[in-house]
Parts: sequence; C-alpha cells; structure tokens
Amino acid sequence: MPIKDIYIGTMSGTSADAVESCALNIDNKSVSIIGSYSTKITSNDQTKILNLASGKITTAQEFGEINQLSTRYFLKSIQGLVRKNSFKHSRVKGIGLSGQTVWHAPKSRHPFSIQLGDPNYISHALGVPVVSDFRNSHIALGGEGAPLTTYFHHEMFKSHKSRLIINLGGITNFTFIKRSFVLGSDAGPANALMDIYCQKLLKKKFDKSGLIAAKGDIHASSINEMSKHSFFQKKLPKSTGKEIFNLNFIPKKLLKKPKEDVLATLNFFSAKMIFEQTQKLKKVIDEIYVCGGGIKNQTLLDNLESFFKIKIKSSKEIGLDPMLVESAAFGWLAKKRLDHEVLQVLNKGKSSKGLLGSITKIR
Repeated sequence: MPIKDIYIGTMSGTSADAVESCALNIDNKSVSIIGSYSTKITSNDQTKILNLASGKITTAQEFGEINQLSTRYFLKSIQGLVRKNSFKHSRVKGIGLSGQTVWHAPKSRHPFSIQLGDPNYISHALGVPVVSDFRNSHIALGGEGAPLTTYFHHEMFKSHKSRLIINLGGITNFTFIKRSFVLGSDAGPANALMDIYCQKLLKKKFDKSGLIAAKGDIHASSINEMSKHSFFQKKLPKSTGKEIFNLNFIPKKLLKKPKEDVLATLNFFSAKMIFEQTQKLKKVIDEIYVCGGGIKNQTLLDNLESFFKIKIKSSKEIGLDPMLVESAAFGWLAKKRLDHEVLQVLNKGKSSKGLLGSITKIR
C-alpha cells in the first residue's frame, strides 16, 4: 500500500545490547512494516544499564546520566531508521518509546515500572510527538504493566483458529487468541538465565543456536528447585523480569556442573515453564507462532515442540519479521494513543478501560 502516515516503535530488550526501531505504515485496513534499524549498545554502556537493572545501588546523579545515555541510543536508532529509508519527516506522525526497563514492580506496596529514555529530548530533536510510559499507564488502570504486545498480537494474529503467540525475549510473554477471547501474560524466563550465565561465567554473549545446551544433560533436581518459585504458582495474567530471573536464581549446585549441563538444564527449564504456564489457560491450541530473539535458539524451539507436540512456526509465516514484532507493537500503540483510542485492561478477572501512554510534544 502507498506510504501515508508513518509510526515508529523503538525499544531495547532485557539484554540491553541494542535498540531496535521499526517503522509502520498504518491505514484503516492494514498494518505493514516498512523499515527497521538496529543500533548496537557498546559493551561499556550495556554494563552500566545492566548494573542499574540488577538493583545495584546508584546515586540520583548516576541514574540521570544513564537515562540520558540510553536516550541517545533511542534517538540514534530512530534517526538511522529515517535516514536509511529516506522517510520524509512530515510523514512521521508519532513515535512509540517503549524505553529500557530497569525495574518492574507492579505488585509492590506502591506499584511502579521504570524505563530509561527521555521523550522530551527525542520529541525536541525530531519535532514529532512521542508516546511513552505505557507500562505505568497500564499499572494505573489495574494491569501488570506487561506484556503490552498482547494488543498488537491480537490485531495481527487474529483468526478463526485458536493461536498461541510466544515472544522469546529475555523474559517470555505469550498471547492466547481465540476469536474475541484474548489473554496475555509473562511466563518466566526465555533467554534471561541462559544469557546471564554465558555472560558472567563463560564470557560469551549467549549460547548461539543453543549448541552448547544441545550437548548437555538435564539435571532434574535443579529443574524442580527452580519450578517452586512463587511466580510460577500465581494466576494469569502476571508479569516478571530480571528482578527475579537473574544469576542468583540459578541453584548454586547447578552452577558447579559442566557448562553443557548448566545450559541444557536452563534451556529445558525455560521451555517447561512456558508450557506449564500456558496450560493454565485450559484451552485447546491449534497453532503456535514464535517471535523474539529466542527464535534463533534451535534447542529451545526443539524443547518447546517436545512439550507442546505442535509444530512451532515463526511469525514470519504471516508476514511479520520475528525480530521486529515487539518494536512494531509500540509503534502501533503510539497510534492508538495519538488517536485517543481506549484499550481494555484485564487483570485477575477484573476489567477497566483507558488510554495507554503519555504524549510528549514540545515543538
């Protein structure tokens, strides 16, 4: 379709290794991805962000500096996207800034979620309205603040068949769709535990394709120990993050095993928890689509198929690049907010409606 209005979504996952930006062409009938751009975060800056996200104490000064540091990466990625695709600035109608989540606590005494990324700086630099702080809007409406991709999943994957969409990021989130019934939730770790083990103990970014995990033995006692965490006992929908699923979560006895066994066990654990959490739906699943970085981990996909007994498909099969679904979702959510479209928030059987995100436009 001819390019009319462009909406951009930009985000960085829990690994904090890059910022992904995605451009959408949206009209009344369809949504299409028309461009993307990835900006790598340097290892030094990544460490600063991950230290903040791990709960290491910092000063207000340091927090502010890291926030502005992160903001520059989001701006650089958006500018790279516009330049690469020769978009006219007048066509860009809005930006959805997911930001870099560094702490997520929707169930604390005073619920909150913190994302890095300053919408004021980005809006001023680009002259475009920026929609941000989606998660705190969702929490204020009684939700978990995550996952927010559920709305976009429903728009793009709706079918007469019952579908399960699994986003394999650092944390797994899923959306179950059957006609008008939609439910989205986090399920636990996808890559988070495997990645932090590789980074801290093996000095590798990740287990490429799950090749190390494929060579190891699974330690059932560690699986059982990790499975007892209270998060897995909670009802759907729910959300979580690296506040829980970090290096301290991995049993010390498992860390003493060969690297192949550690990664085999963590890989299997991620797949097992995804399966068990989705079984709480008590729904028949006709099709499963996967997106997110974990789609590159073949061992994880094999483990998922062994649990679900269903072929795991890439979101690419319906025309969505699996690496762009999440950033695209925030571009789509930006349009919803700029159009003042009310969205429904479901949590533990209760429902409320409201606008997700705050609009910043300063020139």
